[in-house]
Amino acid sequence: MEANDEAGSPAFDARALDPTEHFTHLHVDNPGELIAAIPAMLGFFPTRSLVVALLSTDSLPPGMETFQAVIRFDIDDATTRHLARQVADSVDTICLRENLASPMLIAVDDRDAAATTAVDVVFALLEAGLEPRHAWWVENIATDEEYHDLLRLGRVGRVSDPRASTVALDHVLKGRQIHGSRAELVDFLAPNPALATQVRPLIDPAATKYRDRLAATNTTDCAIHHRREATVWILAQIGVADETLHTARDLAMIVVLLRDQTIRDIMYSLAATRWHGEAEALWRQIASVTDGSDHAQAATLFGYSAYYRDNTVLAAIAIDAALQADPDHTITQLFDISLSAGIRPDQIRRIADAGAEIASDLGIDTTD
Repeated sequence: MEANDEAGSPAFDARALDPTEHFTHLHVDNPGELIAAIPAMLGFFPTRSLVVALLSTDSLPPGMETFQAVIRFDIDDATTRHLARQVADSVDTICLRENLASPMLIAVDDRDAAATTAVDVVFALLEAGLEPRHAWWVENIATDEEYHDLLRLGRVGRVSDPRASTVALDHVLKGRQIHGSRAELVDFLAPNPALATQVRPLIDPAATKYRDRLAATNTTDCAIHHRREATVWILAQIGVADETLHTARDLAMIVVLLRDQTIRDIMYSLAATRWHGEAEALWRQIASVTDGSDHAQAATLFGYSAYYRDNTVLAAIAIDAALQADPDHTITQLFDISLSAGIRPDQIRRIADAGAEIASDLGIDTTD
């Protein structure tokens, strides 16, 4: 999860890898291949970062290790001591819960004092009680870039092609993109001021219309029927997303319907369906034209879908955006805690199942 405190602790991204994923096992004696795998693990090429990969040797041949979690920390503005403290705390938390060991450090920094800073960080980590098994410094993660061993000074090598590695190939074959920078991921939830000026004036009238229709239902069955119709309508909007542009009026109505907890909870189930991509595109669009709790709702739905599909770095960016819009949003807070603690995606998938059960109670099947 991304974080920054007033004491100077660095922002960070954490990704606990799903145990159902079959990441390529890597030889520990090939640092160039290990370093080249980092962008595929994070989903983007890190810069001015300290990357910690947590490895496991369980059930593997001698000399082989596999990634279990990866954490990236900013080293732009953080002091060495603050950085070491946060790295040690984060690694201890994940290693204790997942029974892991073997932290591997990669300092990615292209500044003049980068090599000295990287060595200082390693010494600070040793003082903090974290002893890495492997540690390297590299200016950038790129083909043939020279890496330097921080534990065996004088040992150097070359980074393999990050886009041609077996880990990257596995990543791409699963339909995932390796972005050029973290900023590209942040742009996924960039505001759309022009569209927002069209949508926002329509939200209050749409809210009044939905509230009045719901209030006019004089029986529980009528209320259920009304919510069922509204849910079916949203699902239809998602189903035609590739063929039809949403009007400002449609977007305003979707904003309003997401304020209905029953409907919103059902939308979480879409993360588990073949419509997840279309749903994510809609949540992004809603987030781009809203603020406050409405933005938080959409950004959290997008973040959960990314989390469900193992893109925990993108999920953390979305959840952070949601919390900035509404710090008191309860389910967003829970996802924030889960992501910060490195909780694996398979452990939050029950939320989608619960959404499907709510839909089923309304006579809607979202599992298709």
